Amino acid sequence: MGQGDVSVARNEGQPKLNMHISKAQTFRNIFYNSLARGSKITCRFLASMVIARNLSPADMGVVGFANIIIGFLDQFSDCGVGNAAIRRPQLERKNLETVFSLKVFLGAGAFAAAFLVAPFVRHFCDHPAVANVTRFLALKFIISTIGFLPSIQLTRELNFRAQLVPSIINATVRCCLVITLILCGWKFWAVVLADLGANLAGNLAMQYIRKTPLSFRFDRQDAYEFLRFGLPLLWGGLLAFLIFSMDNFLVSATMGIAQLGYYALAISWGSFVCSLLDSTVSGVLFPAFSAMQNDTAKMRRWYLKTIDLVAFIAVLVNTTLLANAHSFLVIFLGKGTDKWIPAALALQILCLYGIVRAVTEPLGNCLMARNQTKTLFHASVLCAVVQVVMLIPALYSRRIEWVAIAVLVAYATQAFIFVPSLRRELSVTFADLIKQLWPLAPAMLAGWWATHVCFGSDGGSLFTLAYRGLFTAFVVALTHGIFTGFRCFQEARELIFLKFTKATAKDQAVASK
Repeated sequence: MGQGDVSVARNEGQPKLNMHISKAQTFRNIFYNSLARGSKITCRFLASMVIARNLSPADMGVVGFANIIIGFLDQFSDCGVGNAAIRRPQLERKNLETVFSLKVFLGAGAFAAAFLVAPFVRHFCDHPAVANVTRFLALKFIISTIGFLPSIQLTRELNFRAQLVPSIINATVRCCLVITLILCGWKFWAVVLADLGANLAGNLAMQYIRKTPLSFRFDRQDAYEFLRFGLPLLWGGLLAFLIFSMDNFLVSATMGIAQLGYYALAISWGSFVCSLLDSTVSGVLFPAFSAMQNDTAKMRRWYLKTIDLVAFIAVLVNTTLLANAHSFLVIFLGKGTDKWIPAALALQILCLYGIVRAVTEPLGNCLMARNQTKTLFHASVLCAVVQVVMLIPALYSRRIEWVAIAVLVAYATQAFIFVPSLRRELSVTFADLIKQLWPLAPAMLAGWWATHVCFGSDGGSLFTLAYRGLFTAFVVALTHGIFTGFRCFQEARELIFLKFTKATAKDQAVASK
């Protein structure tokens, strides 16, 4: 099916993971993911603006708390079997049927658990609607099974172009539904129904693009193999959930639903770049690293190039947000009011957290590809312990800014596990990381300083905010480029104008045969 330098072998019509992958092919997959993410970003900005301008902090807190419960149960709705199937060198029809059966069983269990847990959530959240919101959002566990197998097969084939349309449909449907329903007065229910509608539309589109029969079979040996790989990821996922959601849960339980609304908004935008890069880059890297899992030298080169690009994008986006946080909250989200100003300092702190997290996450793909899931688990344990210890005084202060600091410091402590692991698995030393990442510091400082020197007031219009943001981003990019010789731009230029052209020509030649 002509995928650049990657060919997908077939055994009785079933995909086999190729162990050879080119830089151009990976770039094209990132490019296709970027198109999808571009549409999602546009839709998210529109939807977020309407949501923030029309809902109260308490309304935001209701959906945020319900998503904590759903996020916890979501860890059990997959148990890592999807990644186990993607990583497997050869996947036959009977294997697909077994992994689908596991997914349905786990998803149904998570759905039932949500209904059992829902009546008790009111003890931790001072809003009467949170139980019903939790029950409705649990439908995603059933809906997600529709596109589960097509997604696995397309990811194994590195065919991210085919996944472009479902991603765009998901984002567009959510944006249209949430704006329409909010303007009709549905308040937080607009967000709930929009999320479910978008999830259903995206999964149906995935199934339409890669029609895959949804049949059941249970092979005990296959199930054992999938779960043996996936269960360590489950425990790591549970710890990751605690790391990413414990703060939200405790803020709601100790400070109230309105404070959760402020904090949820701050961490949502502070970690926005993480979700952007996770879907655009990291989602491509896991199958790519899996294909080269036995070539340490190649993985080392790719990892260093990846963190160079990821770190640059994260600093570019989050420094822009950090330097313009007050204007963003007043003009874009507050519609000229100070409704969201209590979240300002927490947002700025969590922008730093977003950068640290974005730089750290690509390593997870390397370690999973090399079946080093225990290392991820140990790092998560360390982070969770430090976070619990630091959250106690932070919550006692009843200030979300101290909660944000606790989250930032706790996540950064994973470096004590990851740095030795990098040296052991990929021969990447701490000095190698410093050499790759040190230009980020002057770029951030220059962007923040130039913005505050050139723009004294936080007021203005959306046009003024856009101009400020572009100015900050330009200063960051220019400073980083001066210290690095513009290597990120040169690499992108090479891939766009050379590798991409050659790979496309090869695709056409293969297709003509």
